[in-house]
Amino acid sequence: MAEFIYTGRVAEDTRSAALRCYETYRSDRESYIARVRDNERYYRSFYDKDSGRLMRRPDCGTPLLFACIDNAAADASSSYPVPHILEREPDGTEAAEALSKLLPVQMEMCRFRRVYNTNNLNKLKYGTAIYGVFYDGAEKSIDIRAVDLMDIYIDMHLKNVQDSRFMFISAAVDNEVLKGQYPQFEPLFTGDCEIEGIASSYKLTNRCEVLDCYYKKADGTLHMMKLCKGVIIEATEDMDGYENGLYDHGLYPVVIDNMYPIEDCPFGFGMLDIGKATQIQIDKLDNAITKNVMITARQRYFSKRSSGINVEEFSDIDRDIVSIEGDIEEAAKPIVSTSLTANPIIHRENKKAELKELLANRDFQQGQTTGGVTAASAIKALRETGEKRSRKMIAGTYDVYKELIFMTIELIRQFYNDERTFRVDSEPGKREFIAFSNRMLKRSAFDPSDGSYKSRPVEFDIEVVPQAEDPFTQEQQNETALTLWNAGFFLPQNLEQARIVLKNMDFKGKGQLINDIEGAIARLAEVDSDVPEGEPGE
Repeated sequence: MAEFIYTGRVAEDTRSAALRCYETYRSDRESYIARVRDNERYYRSFYDKDSGRLMRRPDCGTPLLFACIDNAAADASSSYPVPHILEREPDGTEAAEALSKLLPVQMEMCRFRRVYNTNNLNKLKYGTAIYGVFYDGAEKSIDIRAVDLMDIYIDMHLKNVQDSRFMFISAAVDNEVLKGQYPQFEPLFTGDCEIEGIASSYKLTNRCEVLDCYYKKADGTLHMMKLCKGVIIEATEDMDGYENGLYDHGLYPVVIDNMYPIEDCPFGFGMLDIGKATQIQIDKLDNAITKNVMITARQRYFSKRSSGINVEEFSDIDRDIVSIEGDIEEAAKPIVSTSLTANPIIHRENKKAELKELLANRDFQQGQTTGGVTAASAIKALRETGEKRSRKMIAGTYDVYKELIFMTIELIRQFYNDERTFRVDSEPGKREFIAFSNRMLKRSAFDPSDGSYKSRPVEFDIEVVPQAEDPFTQEQQNETALTLWNAGFFLPQNLEQARIVLKNMDFKGKGQLINDIEGAIARLAEVDSDVPEGEPGE
């Protein structure tokens, strides 16, 4: 595109290096993308079946692998994360409390639950889920979304995405939209965009591929340039207000969550990779067993071509009379079919058990129990014992979530200059409105070198609190509350001892219960102080 001459601040060496790296990253990930596409085709085979074809020739199979993935996704969904912010220094307490209240609201505004569920499924299927944390300058809001695995290009020989020289996120943008945003480049937007879809590649004649190329400069600042057909159409280095880079945190705005990491690679592998071979063996056994059952369930006959049997009449079971020419004894002979032994069926059941064991999807994790186990606490104990791998997967997602929340806080620190009001649910049934701006995230510090006061950020630690929606967990919590009540914890004379005991226990809602007890102690103290003292001698 020689007719487009770029005159901005981005060095030509940077643009050329970016295009070379893009081609390298694209080539290096081909084998990984091929495996992801194969997994997607196999996953779609669980549901993408034509009913007419199945009626003519049943394709038997027990989609245990689908059930395992769905169950693991449900486990993750029932442990939806909620951030709890802790101050590192005493003067950050007010900001930490405000962030703990408003961040769940901010995540809801970003529709994060949908992003979380989408990425958990991607993590289970492909082994990799990618979260993008961006700031939308037009909407003046934070945008958290699931980044399509097919749209990201990074160095495939590094484990940490932040170590990649460049990072690219591609998008197929409508030609007319591009012409409206960048009229000076209108002849460039001619379409013919090749899309790398999760199933296959295809072309769109009304769109162009635009690459958001993120890169880090030697001074540590993060910048971004938009490329279309190798031409820079926009760059943060050319824009006012980005002298310190696109984002002050200086990180690529993505966080990658892997199911099972691959050594020296930013991506991972998932449950489809592990269980696909065993599932295929189960399907083959199912087909063989079903075919044998169908054969033995229907009586078939040998018939000579010269037997004189009217085949149509013979095949019509509603006819009372079948015409025949010649000797009836020689006309037809039943085909004797042999039923399978128990060995194939036993082998299939063993394979099903093997797949459940491979993917940690045992029966009691789906609510099925044996031996008369009915108590919620007993069911919970069985599930907790069998959910070690599920907890490990969710713990990995929580680590990623902390990084995501860190980026969100940094975007709030950078862009929320004007005071914003958030409606928060402080207690069940109560609502509270809090005003917040990034001034709460900065403090003035004395610089002895020049005797001036300079702004420095307030630092926080991030904890993740699961918002459990498991009915067994809720039942167990209810049992805990009843046990404490029956033990007399909430009697006025026992409140002090109850507070000491609760501080050494661990269960959801403990903090709120301690606060309620401390409030009750304070109220009792006020009542006692209001009672007038008796006269001497009384």
